[in-house]
Amino acid sequence: MPFTYDAAIVGAGPAGSATASLLATAGFRVALLERARFPRPKPCAEYLSPEASRVLARLGVLEEVEGLPHARLSGMRVVSPNGTVFEGRFAGRHRFRGFSDVGLALRREALDRVLALSAAARGAAFFDGTAVEGWRREERGVVLALRTPGGAACLRARALVGADGLNSRIASRLGVRRRGRRRRLALVTHAVGVAGMADVGEMHVGPAGYVGLAPVGGGLTNVAAVTDLARAGRRGAPGAWLDGLLEHYPAVRDRLAGSRRVGPVRAVGPFDRWVSRATADRVLLVGDAAEFCDPFTGEGIYAALHGAELAAAALAPALATGRLSAAGLAPYDAARRRAFRGKWIVERLVSWAVARPAVMNHVAHRLGIRAGLADLLVGVTGDFVPPSRVLRPSFAWQLLR
Repeated sequence: MPFTYDAAIVGAGPAGSATASLLATAGFRVALLERARFPRPKPCAEYLSPEASRVLARLGVLEEVEGLPHARLSGMRVVSPNGTVFEGRFAGRHRFRGFSDVGLALRREALDRVLALSAAARGAAFFDGTAVEGWRREERGVVLALRTPGGAACLRARALVGADGLNSRIASRLGVRRRGRRRRLALVTHAVGVAGMADVGEMHVGPAGYVGLAPVGGGLTNVAAVTDLARAGRRGAPGAWLDGLLEHYPAVRDRLAGSRRVGPVRAVGPFDRWVSRATADRVLLVGDAAEFCDPFTGEGIYAALHGAELAAAALAPALATGRLSAAGLAPYDAARRRAFRGKWIVERLVSWAVARPAVMNHVAHRLGIRAGLADLLVGVTGDFVPPSRVLRPSFAWQLLR
């Protein structure tokens, strides 16, 4: 049987939809498959760094995204376990400038819909409500068994892209998934009427994790509590679990006292997942399916969008030449390392510090009195300051002494 598509992309989050859009624009036949029906909610910090807007502009959707209800974030404010505060700004006291001086925050269901429909407008076939039940590789391609609203179906493609998220079944099937020892999980909801919100995202660090607060437009605030499962304490239903966690953050709890939750509390995790390689014969992994450390530094959506650019840049010539073996797709692994290795190191160092209250208190104190250092670090999280600037011994010396 002929292969109907050049690429089947599983998962219509930012990584999958952006990859589909780029490949379809290049003239390839693309199927974009999504288990849920759109629009659908997605537990996420819902933050896009200043450089994420650059990718949205390249995809031709930035103007549409900025027309949706959203918030513009000028930086980040961090509160350590003992209450020490530091704040960094994207338009900071350094020579670096991103695509924009602000990050964007908006509901994932709105962002994902724009990206998926943009991919469809560029020629990708978008199938939501379609679950991949299984898949196998053949000599000339990949065959997927699907469950669709109309019943069971089969789809054939020359290559498969796994953009199916943190708990990627495609990565698990390939046997390349790796997991860190620290297991953090997030409980995410939205609320209206949260007191004291400004033009920055907030991170409140505590003994067993942290709570993030960020406006996302339309009067809504994203509320996300991240906890180490080993020290999570009382669990139960997600809403009750979140209430229990907030007892460890009295300042946040008091600010939420007069607010009203909008929608349920959803859980996502565990985090700290990566892959030994993001390629195999006729298969490529992108976005959270390939790597996700911790939401503290807000890397998710930018990494998904830029990772999609790298994936399409590697897959397009492989499809054109037919070199779809693991060796033919290996340039993608190399490109990911070049693009993200420094940020991966920073993310893991930050995650290590957040888990150690004494270290976090000291770091927050130093960053509170050295605002230029705070701006540099926040610029790294904004994806426009090179990570090497905060990995220098001189930066660590100023931070820790």
